[in-house]
Amino acid sequence: MKPSKTAYATKKKPAKRKDGGNPMIDKLLKLKYRINDVYTNGAPGLLKGDKSDKDFVMGLIHNIRKREENPSKIQLEECNKIWKKYER
Repeated sequence: MKPSKTAYATKKKPAKRKDGGNPMIDKLLKLKYRINDVYTNGAPGLLKGDKSDKDFVMGLIHNIRKREENPSKIQLEECNKIWKKYER
């Protein structure tokens, strides 16, 4: 029995970035998704009505996408604090 043509490995394309190749937006989107997961699944130490962290992250994403402004050092330090707050 002859092997079929599909028995051979196909070439794999490299993974594409989600947002046009901007790694900063990708990281901020991961943070936003993590915040969403915490609020939908519920976390014992966090208030459900507090949306300030998500609003902050969404504002940074908006500034990068629409205004093409990079976040300042203070804003990036605030993002690091939010990452620590929502660690799994």
